[in-house]
Amino acid sequence: MDLTFHGRNQKTEPQVWVVTSGKGGVGKTFVSTSFALTLSKLGHSVLLVDLDLSGANIHTSLGLKPSHLNIRHYFEGQKALHEITIPTPHPRVSYIQGYWDTWAPADLSPVNTTHLFQDLKSLKYDYIIIDSGLGASEKYLEIFKAADEKIFVTSTEPTSIEKTYRFIENYICYSLKEKTSAESYAGLLKTLRNHRQGLLDQPFSFKSYLKESEGFTLEPFLNLSKQPIRLVVNSVRSHNFATLGYSIKSVCYKYYDLNIDSIGCLDYDNAVWQSINNREHVLLSQPFTPLAGQFLGMCKHLIDPEELRAVV
Repeated sequence: MDLTFHGRNQKTEPQVWVVTSGKGGVGKTFVSTSFALTLSKLGHSVLLVDLDLSGANIHTSLGLKPSHLNIRHYFEGQKALHEITIPTPHPRVSYIQGYWDTWAPADLSPVNTTHLFQDLKSLKYDYIIIDSGLGASEKYLEIFKAADEKIFVTSTEPTSIEKTYRFIENYICYSLKEKTSAESYAGLLKTLRNHRQGLLDQPFSFKSYLKESEGFTLEPFLNLSKQPIRLVVNSVRSHNFATLGYSIKSVCYKYYDLNIDSIGCLDYDNAVWQSINNREHVLLSQPFTPLAGQFLGMCKHLIDPEELRAVV
């Protein structure tokens, strides 16, 4: 398949996509690297940033040897971002390696996150994809909140689905915290706990609660739907789960009054883990599989559709 595209204006800032998940083993790094490779095939320059403090492994997914340069040099003020950017054999794809020494993790405070995003925006790439860490700790929620595109990866396992909802709840609360008083925020958390224990007289709704409670403004909550979470369901083994993303979207709208965007399901493919063992990404070793087409469809959903014209 030949792809004809219209590239982004090189004078614009790069778009920053953050990919995260609530549970390990759902394919977060696979999705991050697959987005990067797919965007590069569409003619875009891409920088991958490994910010998973539990252990850097983007280089492994790309079949590369580890480098002595990593993002610690940036956070400790030893080097600028462009000095720790590492080229890859894949056209238009570079990466910044994450932490090796996890016994001394980075201080990803909101201030440091703000500086990081400012510096990332100054780089000359079309897209920057951050492979973030697991779960809903504040440092990862701050990174997620700052992104231009917020991509959440889940799977069909009940444990993963449950952590999807827990992450979304935490993300909503974290987004509201900055614009409310400590007392009002504590009251919200107490109500959520009572909701979890079935002690409320009526179903909980974030929108209704914020409207009816003092100390809150509705605007931060409404803004969450203007830049919605993009949900990716990975490792779908059965057609019964083909609509899982839309089911999660429906639940979030019904119980949280929050609009999220289900951008696609990825089929389970045994070639994925085989490619990791062979140290060659599956989108490179098998570029014409349904999986490659699914990533292409998601990228077309996220970028301006007018940029791309596919000619078979």
